[in-house]
Amino acid sequence: MMNIVQNSKFFHPYIFLCIPILLLFQMETSRAQNDHGTTLRKVVIDPGHGGRDGGAYGTKSKEKDIVLDISLRLGKMITEKYPDVEVSYTRKTDVLVDLDKRAEIANKAHANLFISIHANSVEKGSRCPSGTETFVMGNSRSSANMEVAKRENSVILFEEDYQQRYAGFDPKNVESYIIFNLMQNSFLHQSLDFAAEIQNQFKQSKRVDRQVKQGLFLVLWQTTMPSVLVEVGFICNPEEEKFMTSSAGKETIASSIFMAFSSYKSKIEERSSFRLVDTGVEQHETDQKNPETVTVQPGTTSKKVEFCVQIATSSKPKDTHPNNFKKYRDVERIQISVENYKYIVGRTNNYTTAQETLKKVKADFKDAFLVSLIDGKIHPLAEGLKQIKD
Repeated sequence: MMNIVQNSKFFHPYIFLCIPILLLFQMETSRAQNDHGTTLRKVVIDPGHGGRDGGAYGTKSKEKDIVLDISLRLGKMITEKYPDVEVSYTRKTDVLVDLDKRAEIANKAHANLFISIHANSVEKGSRCPSGTETFVMGNSRSSANMEVAKRENSVILFEEDYQQRYAGFDPKNVESYIIFNLMQNSFLHQSLDFAAEIQNQFKQSKRVDRQVKQGLFLVLWQTTMPSVLVEVGFICNPEEEKFMTSSAGKETIASSIFMAFSSYKSKIEERSSFRLVDTGVEQHETDQKNPETVTVQPGTTSKKVEFCVQIATSSKPKDTHPNNFKKYRDVERIQISVENYKYIVGRTNNYTTAQETLKKVKADFKDAFLVSLIDGKIHPLAEGLKQIKD
């Protein structure tokens, strides 16, 4: 920090104005890491631009319309496949949402993932390429990446009082980007993992792969969760524009991002949860030999609010035999969807008892955390606490 300030070439008052923002961001990021837990329960989808900001323009289309359609399709796919995942949007209609508000929406929702969707372009007169690229928040020496960031950040010019709201940040001035170098992205690795999944899925659908890149994007700057900005194609390229404006093309793009989401979700939950090993024992035999082991089938309802400790997840049903769970005999399996099973212990209607159980269980399952059971279905802990307070 001192080296930058001492060098008059890099001096800009924006740095001093942003120091409090930076410290606040780091505190919020630390809090968010504790809140997220180990499952992907909330995702915020951000269709770029909107309203009087049309984004990039093709011969017959606008970026804002293409990305909104793709975003809504993606959200529908996630909701249908993962009913336990809460999907929110920064916009669902043709309205302009300020960049800082987009991050604020995701942060207030305590989202586990932020997906910003855009369409690419180049300056008029330049040869328009083709392909997809996915950005994460980070510094890049590439002039091409900087141009993409400048173009996307220029959205703030449509906002009222943007100079005051963004502490004098000028999206067209390179000096304004220095502050980004002072911030460490606590979610960089997770963001890179998800971005890689997206690009891999695009390759599978025969799109030109322009790879994962880092860029200095305001919309990603203040998000306190893994975040990516997806450029789904070049609207200035006639063939890509035709593809992106077709229903089949939008469905393909949304499907690619959805499959990346599914893969990423599965990996982080499997990685952070206890790894389950099949014993080869049939389920009905297990239940007979271990009457204390209960398997909760879909549709079971308790008609009351309970609390329990989630210790594991899996994409396929695993036997709840104690040998699979470090000798725990009260493990219950709850099916969330076709490829999503969660395993809980310590079901109780007493929140204090659940907290005590969590302390004991963490000795064996370090990533365990508390959840609520409302009518037999798993919900975030906060929802159960709200129910008993109301």
